[in-house]
Amino acid sequence: MKRPDATPAVPAAPATPLEPVPVVRPFGWTLIVAAGIGVVLATWLIYGTGADGMWAGYRDGFAATVVLVCAMGLNTSLPKRPLLGIVALAGILLILFAVFLDDPTTVFVSELVGGASMLAGAILYGAGDR
Repeated sequence: MKRPDATPAVPAAPATPLEPVPVVRPFGWTLIVAAGIGVVLATWLIYGTGADGMWAGYRDGFAATVVLVCAMGLNTSLPKRPLLGIVALAGILLILFAVFLDDPTTVFVSELVGGASMLAGAILYGAGDR
């Protein structure tokens, strides 16, 4: 079988290296903000008014507020890596709270989902930063 003359045997232009998709970084930031707002709303709306719900509300609300402040700092000229580290640590902390503390199911689920979302958002934001 003969190759047509119009098709070169070797591509004329070298292959361009793959780069991160430009939507990864904004999606990571959006995920961080959504997780922070979701945890804050959960502490206000679905946590119980007993001792377990109140203490969980204090610790989770504080962590979510710190995450939201860091997310706002990611849109400024401040260094990005320390802020991403704080967001990732807060996500890990919420996951550890969910796994190791004996809280009601609503607190467990909101801490686990919020922490995982914060951690995933920080990873996506960091991956889109290169």
